[in-house]
Amino acid sequence: MPSDAHMPNFPKVDMDALMAIQKANIETFSAAQKIIFDLAQTVAQRQAEMMKESFARSEAMMKSFDGKKEPQAYVDEARVAVEKAMAEVKETMDLSMKAQNEVVDLFVKRAQANFDEARKTSA
Repeated sequence: MPSDAHMPNFPKVDMDALMAIQKANIETFSAAQKIIFDLAQTVAQRQAEMMKESFARSEAMMKSFDGKKEPQAYVDEARVAVEKAMAEVKETMDLSMKAQNEVVDLFVKRAQANFDEARKTSA
């Protein structure tokens, strides 16, 4: 049997701490996935609502067509529809940015916690 003098000096690893870090990492990824899934679901629902509203507006515009109506009235209706569509696009972008910021925040906090744990276990 070799004596301890000839054995390499490996650092001790706290397996419980390592497993806790990995568990926290997995929980962070799960939380990020939930944020992204919820965003996708919300955006899909919102887009379905927007399409339904858009078709209803188009149908109403077609039904209200009147040869006596001034052309400017149609231009105004179209302008309102475009402005509404742009507001809806902005809403979707805002939701996406909010979700992206939440995910980034989760990962930044998790990375900082990993560094803190690594520092504790190596001290």
